[in-house]
Amino acid sequence: MKSILTLTAAALVLGFTSVQAADKKAEAKAKPYKLDVCIVSDEKLGEMGKPVVFEYKGQEIQLCCKSCRKDFDKDPAKFAKKLAEAEAKAKK
Repeated sequence: MKSILTLTAAALVLGFTSVQAADKKAEAKAKPYKLDVCIVSDEKLGEMGKPVVFEYKGQEIQLCCKSCRKDFDKDPAKFAKKLAEAEAKAKK
């Protein structure tokens, strides 16, 4: 009985540790947001308070406010494409 409890506890610890490691890898893989404006409203980030930051398909996204998050969520592919175009233009 003791060995079953010990094995169960060890399995839980290992499972928890691997979940934490996967979360850290996911965070580390996010491509950084390189623009200084909101991709939805084109407002300068920080003018309306702390930007809303989240990840979308491996890309960090920063928006000027919660309202823009609602707009982003309606058509994220549109804004992801707009972000890629804006970053490409900024490189030139």
